[in-house]
Amino acid sequence: MKLLDLHLGRPLTRGGLTLFPVWNGAAVASRGYDLRSEHVSISERAGHAVVGELVLTNAGPRPVLVLEGEVLEGGRQHRVAAASALIGAGEALVLDVRCVEEGRWQGAGGHVRGGRRAPVSVRAAQDQGRVWEQVRRYEQQYDASDTHSLLEATRQVEGRAAVAVHDLRPLPFQAGVLVGVGGYPLMVETYDSPRTFAHAWDALVCSVAVDSATAPPVATPGRRARRFLERLAAVHVESSPAGLATAIRGHSGHARVDGLVWRDRAVSAVAINPCHELIAA
Repeated sequence: MKLLDLHLGRPLTRGGLTLFPVWNGAAVASRGYDLRSEHVSISERAGHAVVGELVLTNAGPRPVLVLEGEVLEGGRQHRVAAASALIGAGEALVLDVRCVEEGRWQGAGGHVRGGRRAPVSVRAAQDQGRVWEQVRRYEQQYDASDTHSLLEATRQVEGRAAVAVHDLRPLPFQAGVLVGVGGYPLMVETYDSPRTFAHAWDALVCSVAVDSATAPPVATPGRRARRFLERLAAVHVESSPAGLATAIRGHSGHARVDGLVWRDRAVSAVAINPCHELIAA
């Protein structure tokens, strides 16, 4: 991927979770978009709700970024954004989502961006059935839910995870992070702006702490992290229109890449290791 210029720093380790700071040499000072906006509404499809789709409407004056893996609470059932999206000012778009509450299909009102991110094991699922399988695994490990809700199943472990990482903060100018779990790289998430990454930090770190809750307390060595970045750089990506921006996607045997390009820069990019036991299981 030529749109990223990533540089790895020294890691922090908490139990089985290792966080390598990532700096993006292609980062920008002025983003041109917002992440939170009171002008954005999220609703079911008018007339006929669809499990895998929600409608995002931006009535504000600036584009707004919705993050891949963001939990969208409410509506007929809780959903998770399947990909990042940039919604233009005064525009609406249909967002691909995954249901994380299999047992409910009722309720009024729109969805709320509550600031939570789904665990990577859920975000990495390639289809709706696989997402539901991952939610059931969390129910078996932690708490069952009447509606098979990811939010309910992970509430207690998420609380413990938040306490474990509450004192961690991004470093100056840090624009991303490489996450290792149980001794192996799990994923990289990076942005075009340190401000965007700082906004995403708390929810992201809490979610990967949930992923690592049952992992052996083994640090991920730097050589494995660097090898994962090298393999990421070799992934060929293809592009497709995505509203205001362009979606990029690519995969190899060692990395699965999804991103969003706008104004000739990767606004967001996520690379997941498909060989990691949390993903391949």
